[in-house]
Amino acid sequence: MFVSLVIPTYNRIEDLKKTLPQISKILNEESELILYDQSDSYDPIQFSNQIRELLGNNNYKYIYSTEPSVTLAWNTAATFASGEILLFLDDDIDLISNIIDDHKNYYEKHPEIIGVAGSYYAGAMDRPWIPSSKNGNATTCAGVNMSIRTETFRSAGTASDYIKPFAPFDWEIAEYLNQHHGGLAVGDDIFVFHRAPATGGCENQSKRGISWYYGCYFNHFLWLLSRQGFRKFSRIPRHLYWLLKYCLPSRDVLLTKDFFTRALYPSLQDAFKKNTENHGKRMSETAAVYELVSSNSLKSSKT
Repeated sequence: MFVSLVIPTYNRIEDLKKTLPQISKILNEESELILYDQSDSYDPIQFSNQIRELLGNNNYKYIYSTEPSVTLAWNTAATFASGEILLFLDDDIDLISNIIDDHKNYYEKHPEIIGVAGSYYAGAMDRPWIPSSKNGNATTCAGVNMSIRTETFRSAGTASDYIKPFAPFDWEIAEYLNQHHGGLAVGDDIFVFHRAPATGGCENQSKRGISWYYGCYFNHFLWLLSRQGFRKFSRIPRHLYWLLKYCLPSRDVLLTKDFFTRALYPSLQDAFKKNTENHGKRMSETAAVYELVSSNSLKSSKT
């Protein structure tokens, strides 16, 4: 079973220098790394030389795009994958075990599953995050550690119109997969350590500002509007719960005019506009501009 690891990155070169050597140690002839870079703080050509040093003679593909979007990164990277399984990881993780073997074991033991929603430690070993589940299937997943059959993902894709901070794109795809493709296994024994610095594409929640709330609300509203049939209305209470639990600003932000005029109201207005442009459909597109900067393939790897 050949596995394609996919790591999107955005302006986190120092984190990559910590993560990639760990990835390099577990790569073999039956796996590859697809590094999808959307950074604007360094020259990708120069960085490709550092990648070659960090990854050695392992299978890898280094792709560069000028469109910073984790959902476009997932969708586009999947078109380059040689593996039967896509394993999505963040660029700011520490490995606790051989994450490739951990995920492969699930598919070998449970051939009926379409994917595995892994777990992670959120910045500290006493802060574990484990996917929610219902009837044995994961109802949420985290982009920091999840895998899916390549054929299934290419059919489903992620919601490509989501914007920074991209929450809750991974929860949306978990719901979509359960509805249309089958169950995600709950990887409650597959952990990575998520360092989660305050920089990067999705940003750490500690840096929340008006633009963070605008993007988060826009994505939630678009998710709600793009659902089909009765579910468009039946899921409203759950969205309200999520927004109140995870996306409610502090009083010093909530009680400002800016919050309503620059975040809440325009996000709802723009989500309606985007949903109309999409004819009420969930869109899953690839990046318009990207380049395969460098790659290395072992002769024994799958092509």
